[in-house]
Amino acid sequence: MINKIQKRTLRETAANWLFRLQEIEADHPDRGRFERWLLESHAHQEAYTEMERIWQKLDSPQQLGLLTDGLRERKHRLSGSRVKSAITTLSVILFASVGFYTYQQWQDQPLSHVAAVGRAGTISNQQLEDGSKLNFSAKSELDITYYRDKRLVKLKRGDVIFEVARDEGRPFIVDSGTAKVTVLGTRFAVNRLKNLVRVSVDHGKVQVDAQDVNGTLYGKPLILTNGQVAEVNGYHSPIKVERAASDGFSFEQGVITFNKAELPEIAETLSRYYQQPVELQSADHIYTHLSARIKTRNVGLFLSGLPDLAPVTIKHESNRTVILGQQINQK
Repeated sequence: MINKIQKRTLRETAANWLFRLQEIEADHPDRGRFERWLLESHAHQEAYTEMERIWQKLDSPQQLGLLTDGLRERKHRLSGSRVKSAITTLSVILFASVGFYTYQQWQDQPLSHVAAVGRAGTISNQQLEDGSKLNFSAKSELDITYYRDKRLVKLKRGDVIFEVARDEGRPFIVDSGTAKVTVLGTRFAVNRLKNLVRVSVDHGKVQVDAQDVNGTLYGKPLILTNGQVAEVNGYHSPIKVERAASDGFSFEQGVITFNKAELPEIAETLSRYYQQPVELQSADHIYTHLSARIKTRNVGLFLSGLPDLAPVTIKHESNRTVILGQQINQK
């Protein structure tokens, strides 16, 4: 059994390793030295685990302040060697904690940022600095930010196909409002509509979480693999849906695919490819579900024929096209 002095020395060494590992690159020789030190004895492993646990708990400036206050209080209550021991131990923890915050700030600094906006009626593509490729539909809008520990895309609107270059140290995250999608390397599509987010996976594996407006996750995450599709509807947990994943990629070929789509989805999607906004009005009572595959260049023809498929009429105005429920229109 080790004595108190040996235990304190081990804790100091463990804290120094904990701090050192945050500063060095993955291939630095010190990582090999640390692993050898860790495997030398069970006591080394216990000391490092203890310091790591303390470090993780100290995750706010308020807790650091409490730690500093505790250091002062113990200094008044203890004397002699006990004071020195307490100060040494708490100082090591404080040093490691300050190092942790420095490291977190370093991690949170963005390395690069790109904003992309798709033009009306046009399919766009872009290759990112890590080799990942994006194809996005007309009127899509997204921000892409690279950090040291993650790659973050904020999809504000639209339909995007992601072909993600694998990087285990930096997961690729798509924040699309009510849904958060996390991957390492795969090909998938995310379609953000006003009240619905649809995730389609061509190959690979992704995790879909539901989140609120503050980014807080709730419900159970859903794992999708090859050919699977999930939807997050409003503030509900993600669910798998029975539909072809390939539908989510069809806009790449200039094709819009509707699979039992309701009028709000149809209007919002057509609006991306039409020369003026397409708005839906007075159609809350209509529960038509339409399936169709149309060329993006034929959106106008599809709109003209929509009254033959659903109880609506089309009204063309100077700055918009309106889809009206027939009951309201007939009054």
